Amino acid sequence: MSPIVFQTALYASLALCGLGLLWRCSAWFRIRIGPDARGIPPSRRVAAAFRGAASALFSTRLFGMVGAFFLDVLLQRRLFANAKLRWLAHLMILAGFTLLLLTHALAAIVAATLLPGYQPTLDPYLFLRNFAGAMVLAGTALLFFGRLRRRSGDARMRRPVAAAFVALLALVIVSGYLLEAHKMASPRAFDRMAQQYTGAADAGELGPLRALWAREFGVAFIDLKETVDPDSAEKGRALHLDACASCHTRPNSAFVSFPLSRALAPAAARLDGARADAWLHYLHVFACFLGLATLPFTRFFHAVAAPVSLLVDGAAPARDFTAQACSPELRASRRALALDACVQCGMCDAHCSVAPIARYLGNPYLLPSPKLRATGALAGGRMLRAGQDENRILAAEGAFLCTDCGRCTEQCPVGLDLKDMWEAGRADLAAAGLPSPAQWVQAHPASAWAESLQAVFAQQGFSDADMSVAPLSAERSAFSRCVQCQTCTNVCPVVAHSMDTEHGVDLTPQKVMNLLRLGLRDLTLGSRMVWSCATCYQCQEHCPEGIRVADIMCELRALAVRRLGAVRSRREAA
Repeated sequence: MSPIVFQTALYASLALCGLGLLWRCSAWFRIRIGPDARGIPPSRRVAAAFRGAASALFSTRLFGMVGAFFLDVLLQRRLFANAKLRWLAHLMILAGFTLLLLTHALAAIVAATLLPGYQPTLDPYLFLRNFAGAMVLAGTALLFFGRLRRRSGDARMRRPVAAAFVALLALVIVSGYLLEAHKMASPRAFDRMAQQYTGAADAGELGPLRALWAREFGVAFIDLKETVDPDSAEKGRALHLDACASCHTRPNSAFVSFPLSRALAPAAARLDGARADAWLHYLHVFACFLGLATLPFTRFFHAVAAPVSLLVDGAAPARDFTAQACSPELRASRRALALDACVQCGMCDAHCSVAPIARYLGNPYLLPSPKLRATGALAGGRMLRAGQDENRILAAEGAFLCTDCGRCTEQCPVGLDLKDMWEAGRADLAAAGLPSPAQWVQAHPASAWAESLQAVFAQQGFSDADMSVAPLSAERSAFSRCVQCQTCTNVCPVVAHSMDTEHGVDLTPQKVMNLLRLGLRDLTLGSRMVWSCATCYQCQEHCPEGIRVADIMCELRALAVRRLGAVRSRREAA
């Protein structure tokens, strides 16, 4: 490759990568999530970030950052605690790319400086390069097949750009293997090397060496005799030890490239004629440059943002971002950083307590990963554009049906404070005119909603899909065993708390079950009990008949959003 072409492509990709990183990182100080972030200009947030970094570097919090770097960034202990197979896949990819970067891409700077006598065609570097590439491919395959097996999360996560970037990374590894394998089998590569290092251009002089390399190094000479006499073999070995052994060892340790070279051997001459060494080299190098240039513009930017987020967590006082622990400027930047640091692994979605409701409603915004993207879209103004009315309604439904159980934060492998994100996002939704369903539902008594539902049902009815949102509350066997013992009411913290307030619950849990037994489900949808339920599962755990009281409450809340929302829309239209 021409040095001018190589340097131009390298500097162009570095420039694009650098500009992209600056732009993406600047969003951490520009995006405003939550009312407390709206009045803080980017300059104050940048200054607060520099003060916080300086304070952490020159205090005992530096030890927390060092620990976070080794334990959370490199060893990924959070992921290990929650998903060991996925941890293994990520660790393989991280270790593999690091080895390739140090011993291959930056070999002239790192390996050649730190390792005297380094040559890429010597052991153990041949083995390490193959091993590193195999780790990357194996880790990627584990993640890919794991996602296919789970088939969970928002389908929109599988974006074409993300798939193209993964394919590009695979192309980098595969083209590297093919290039190395072709060089092993290529007579053209051997002749070029022999002329350069032995000084012999005559085929007769190189005959013994060609025989040795064909037998032990796998070069596919089409004009070479099958048998080599012992004298020629000894001459070839002597010539090899004199001119080649300092830079080349037998490639058997290249456990991927060498078998691949044997497979390519029958076509080695044709590949030489097609200059495969040149175009494979261009393909490999320019795929690397393209991946470097596009990294900041894909969702794989989390490879940069997630380590920053973990280091910020390690430096935070008391490892939290509450009002007492850090300034509003740092909290605002931390929320914006979370949008990029999210790796969209879906672990939060798998453990979300409202995931069953998401399946019934068909609303992906109930799950944490899509909800985080919706929070970012709302903060960036994209959710407020024309034509986004349905998405805004779904996003509000998802945000306000969240039970704040904290499971998403506990399962997050990069330690995002998602509870703080949901609180800030709900405040932004309310400011945009999208209040909590609990607010507009409880603005009218349950009996008024039931009367309105009867009127709407008489005019247009509700589809079977709408009724299937809450199958437990429609199946009599799910609640018919209720004996009205009031155990669920006695252990309910909402009922206990309502006794000390002016507006208590209108129905207790056992009364909700009784209304369902009487076939009066519509009367429960607008009740304060359904919308005040803390989903603590105390009622369900203590029920002597094993009735799924809390699950039924969640289903009624989901059904209420759909059916009462239709009534509300008709009222507003009128």
